[in-house]
Amino acid sequence: MSEVKQSDIQAVIDALKIYVDNVEKTNRCNLQEFVDFMEPKFSAAGYRDKPKLGEKINVMIMHDAGVGDFVLQSGAIREVRRIYPKAHITLVVGSPAASLAEFCPHVDEVILNNQQYNPLNYVDGLKWNLNFVQKLLTRRYHVAYAFVHNPIATALMYMSGAQERISHFFEEGEETFICHCNMPLRYGMGLAQHLLPMYRYGDHVVDTCFSLLEAGLHAPIENRELEIWFTGLDLTTAKEMIKSARRPLYAVVFGGNRMVKHYPPEKYAKVLELIVNAEPSANFVILGGGQADAISAQTLRQSLGEDFFSKYVIDLTNKVTYRQTAAVLGLCNMYIGNDTGALHVAAAMKCPALAVFPFPADFPAPSMVDGLRLFRPYHVPAVVVQPAHALEPCKRPKNEPYIPFGCRILDQPHCIASILPDVVFAGFQILKDKIAKNIVNTTYVY
Repeated sequence: MSEVKQSDIQAVIDALKIYVDNVEKTNRCNLQEFVDFMEPKFSAAGYRDKPKLGEKINVMIMHDAGVGDFVLQSGAIREVRRIYPKAHITLVVGSPAASLAEFCPHVDEVILNNQQYNPLNYVDGLKWNLNFVQKLLTRRYHVAYAFVHNPIATALMYMSGAQERISHFFEEGEETFICHCNMPLRYGMGLAQHLLPMYRYGDHVVDTCFSLLEAGLHAPIENRELEIWFTGLDLTTAKEMIKSARRPLYAVVFGGNRMVKHYPPEKYAKVLELIVNAEPSANFVILGGGQADAISAQTLRQSLGEDFFSKYVIDLTNKVTYRQTAAVLGLCNMYIGNDTGALHVAAAMKCPALAVFPFPADFPAPSMVDGLRLFRPYHVPAVVVQPAHALEPCKRPKNEPYIPFGCRILDQPHCIASILPDVVFAGFQILKDKIAKNIVNTTYVY
């Protein structure tokens, strides 16, 4: 494959700018017009030249979501390398997952994309893509994958000049957000040639990731496990951080990308007290980062009292990196916490999980897009605790559109806050029994 000239890159950038400027000016986006306009430009710049026999191909994997989503596609990244053993593989990754991607052994380079996607503003996303895509145009990609994605990622995959673009699409009724220009999540499917319905294959997001290879390319998956990549120093640091802890050691994790996912820390305090009453030797390690997690840790300390906290709890909030967090989770006997990225890190580290979700048990949700099950802990003994009933104004009839988090109040703990600590403790006891019997599935408690 010939070297990419700066003049070729600039020709593509200039053409893309015309398109993006027009979308912003008219508030209208027609994908077929976009493709018809851009394809001659890509061809003239050499981005549609097929690789010659024996030539090394370039593969791009695009990740555009949070840490949890990145972990859930880690197995697919490994399988891409197995399918393309001699290819040059580029991983485009968002900043939240960058530290976990840094030591991925299955890719040749990692390109950081700092964009935090705003699903309500498609034009802003396109403008960001226009500034970012020059990094991708320096290499002519023959194949590109977007496993967990949104319309902006699909657009970026096309704007990169990749020849073969493989992705999912959302069907009617599966949309959870509406984009700028009244574009649903399924918008953008015209920018990939090989598409699979997002939720047709399996009942977990991990299965949907594998499906692009398994059902899309008819390439059998050899290993369906997830992976976490960290260094020996990360593990040594993690061991040092918890060396004073007694056993069993339970990780406590607050957080979640929206407050709707946050179980109140004062209620977690009651759960910890119940656990200690049943297991006096138990210790806990708090993991997480950022101001919100620090406030939650402080609330937990105040709720438990200083004597209990100093005796039973190690607070590592804002003291460890994400890779070190993964190493600590791998050394714990159980994850206790919210539906956040660390939950999926814990599962990848084979740490059994007690997770608190905001989806009310009496909430009718289409099984194909039921986030409660699609994002449950993967391949570990697990218990998911959920509210028994939807609170007002979250109650809804069966024919009303699906709500992404099962609860309408996204900026505060709402339905999730109705869960009693006794119910979470009951889930803990169920999970202990599952661990003892090595039952690897998820039980739902409410």
